[in-house]
Amino acid sequence: MKRSSSRLLPAAPRRVLIAPDKFKGTLSSDQVGRALVSGFRRSWPQMVFTRVVIADGGEGFARALRRAGGGSVRHVQTQNALGRPCRASYVVFPDGQTAALDLAAASGLAQIPLKQRDVTRASTFGSGLMLQRMFRAGIKHVLVGLGGSATNDGGIGLAAALGYRFLDRAGQPIPLTGAGLKRLQVIEAPRRRQWPQITAAVDVDNPLFGRKGAAYQFAPQKGASPAEMRQLDAGLRQLARVTKKCLGKNHAMRPGAGAAGGCGFGLITFLDAALEPGFEILRRKLGLDRLVREADLVVTGEGCLDATSLAGKAPYRLALLARKNRRPVWGVFGRIKLDRADKIFNRTVALPSGGGKRDIASSRGAVHHGRNVQAAAAALAKSA
Repeated sequence: MKRSSSRLLPAAPRRVLIAPDKFKGTLSSDQVGRALVSGFRRSWPQMVFTRVVIADGGEGFARALRRAGGGSVRHVQTQNALGRPCRASYVVFPDGQTAALDLAAASGLAQIPLKQRDVTRASTFGSGLMLQRMFRAGIKHVLVGLGGSATNDGGIGLAAALGYRFLDRAGQPIPLTGAGLKRLQVIEAPRRRQWPQITAAVDVDNPLFGRKGAAYQFAPQKGASPAEMRQLDAGLRQLARVTKKCLGKNHAMRPGAGAAGGCGFGLITFLDAALEPGFEILRRKLGLDRLVREADLVVTGEGCLDATSLAGKAPYRLALLARKNRRPVWGVFGRIKLDRADKIFNRTVALPSGGGKRDIASSRGAVHHGRNVQAAAAALAKSA
């Protein structure tokens, strides 16, 4: 177990805010939070813990909003990113007119077995079908969490499910995929152009294309080869050109346009969505500013602390908030791949697997991971 060595607290704190994000692929935010509390209680049995779930727009965003504000879960039949039937859910809040949807619920990487993943053929069409059902049900405002997608289609699949047509030079529909974008020449908008209010919750600030765009930054995580990455980036550039020509819109360089394989761009362009950091939405819903001020110590974490964390991930934003309020902040991570993490967190710990040769994010078994998190918390508290 790797951790920083500086002593941060002169005595055990009385109030601790536990606010982790998920450890992707191993533990949910709620599971991480429970494990942290259990570990800290070994050394601090009299402590008062406040535990909240945070998310930044990726998987778990809708669930986190429901925990903060109540609501019900609705299940629908749709299709996954490769067009196969699947069942997905969204959250409807108590007012009956506001809802939250994780793009990953239908179009997520986790929905597709490892050997079947192909980001060039993946589409957000299934998520568009979910939005269609929500609109027909009378939803007036949708919060869409962008993150964890298997796609790189610029949002054309989602838009096509709502009536947009994407055509080639001969006027024929193109495949609604990242690979299909290279054939795009014409976009035809539906007659309906007034949409319910949509807020796209993003966890990154990347543009649509280029070296910092969707394809170069995120397609390799979805299995793209270098050649496919270049092909996908070229397709997103073509999408931006045709969108400007046919719709008069030019949002490719907007921060967050590259989120979820360019779906941020698609939502802005085709559905007039507003982009907002997912963490800021949850910050308001949870009253995080007050919770941080009331705490003597803030503890957060995620599966991997790396350069992408600095592009808007929830633990990084929470650490900044804690520092602004002069509260010490500790981070518990599956992996740490960021130099000088102590510039952000007062203390950090990375979790090894049993023999230390593999980290928690690449090993198996939620029970084993939870025990590692508990042990890390106990060790941090004991050495404070």
